[in-house]
Amino acid sequence: MSAMSAALFYSGPTVLELLDRELLQPEIITRLAENYLAAPWLHTYTLGFGLVVDVAAAIEAYPLARPILASSLVSPRVKRSTLRTAILLARPQKEGAPLKNAA
Repeated sequence: MSAMSAALFYSGPTVLELLDRELLQPEIITRLAENYLAAPWLHTYTLGFGLVVDVAAAIEAYPLARPILASSLVSPRVKRSTLRTAILLARPQKEGAPLKNAA
């Protein structure tokens, strides 16, 4: 794959990479997951630094998330953990930019 092709697929760091760079606090991800579970009709959330994450797109991009979140047999703790994983793998977009796929 050429550098140009790779650039087309890469749209910025994941939420996990932002955490590793200490640009975000882990509490933000936990709060975002809890807010989404309480109000799943709200899809986008601001992370800070002018970045937003589309949680619904993050769930779609993480194959395990949808069945786990939809199951009545799964505990809230597991659902929250699964949602956090989907968010960590997402690639936030600049606020005001058209939202793209999360991962």
